[in-house]
Amino acid sequence: MATLGQLAELVGGTLRGNAELSINGFCSLENPSPGCIAYLERGKDSAKLSDIMLGALLTTDNLAHLFPDVIIVGNPRLAFVDIMDHFLAQQGPQRPPAGIHETAVVDSSAQIDPSASVGPNAVIMGGCKVGANSIIGAGAYLGRDVSVGDDCFLHANVSVYSRTLIGNKVEINAGAVIGSPGFGYVATKEGHKDFPQVGRVVIEDNVRIGANCCIDRGALDETVIHTGTKVDNLVQIAHGVRVGSHSIVAAQTGISGGTRIGNWCVIGGQAGFQGHISVGDQSIVAAQSGVFSDLPFQSKVSGYPAKPHAQSLKVLALTFKLPELMEKLKSQEIELEMMRGELQALSRRLRDLEGGNGPGSKAPGGGAGITPKGQA
Repeated sequence: MATLGQLAELVGGTLRGNAELSINGFCSLENPSPGCIAYLERGKDSAKLSDIMLGALLTTDNLAHLFPDVIIVGNPRLAFVDIMDHFLAQQGPQRPPAGIHETAVVDSSAQIDPSASVGPNAVIMGGCKVGANSIIGAGAYLGRDVSVGDDCFLHANVSVYSRTLIGNKVEINAGAVIGSPGFGYVATKEGHKDFPQVGRVVIEDNVRIGANCCIDRGALDETVIHTGTKVDNLVQIAHGVRVGSHSIVAAQTGISGGTRIGNWCVIGGQAGFQGHISVGDQSIVAAQSGVFSDLPFQSKVSGYPAKPHAQSLKVLALTFKLPELMEKLKSQEIELEMMRGELQALSRRLRDLEGGNGPGSKAPGGGAGITPKGQA
């Protein structure tokens, strides 16, 4: 529990209302709760404030008049996260106890920090290192010589292949596979020969990997996910890919081998990338885009194949007009056919006139119907 004044101080906001008002938690505008605080960042959501039972509101200055007890901040969503963290911390630690579960299989050469937690049926192979306060979930697998930094959380059934390097404060959600062989083959007359995948995966600090993602090891070099990047569920990142710092990759995206994604990029869901291309920093790739060539700094693309977003919107707008345009085209084809028939008829009449077969035409060698002089 905290007072509204204390929360305002926590987030560096301006208080308007009762500083001594007790706040015992947080909630959403859709499901308000008395004594809790919610946030409002869009004016169009203000209708939800009518007749709701809510303790206080976190919002911007231009929306502060909508509620009696408010904390005014520049970024309500960000400040709300800080308030959530405050109340969650009061609930006590949510982590499992330190130590190795009796059903876990841990090689004697593995180095597990005493503060780390290894869950039931986890398997940790030789040469592995697990840092301080890290959690290895139930059924997780760490291959030989895997290194996991401090404060990491590998959820249940995560599989990490050999020699993978994981930094600090990394979260890898259930079912993800890190370091599996890349998809590389050489065609021969006898079939496809494996191209050995001898690289590794490097995941830097503060990275989050979603559930059931697959990140392949490099063929020769490293596959790297740089600091602060967040990867959604069901994403495929192929061998040798490098994803820059603080980028966002949404669900079901596929990134082919050797591609470079820049820093602070936003990749929409189900986007696809051809191999060995580069995407410039701060680029935005819309959902379901197909990227087949390099993108410069701060690109904003959409569509398949991906093109500048403004151009893609024009193309999309035209597709909605296709039925109407087809009807007009059919009508014009009919008119053209009628005109073609009329032109053909005129052409035949002209040929008849030029050939002397038309009505009133002159007989050869003289006037119409006149017999030449000296002939019977």
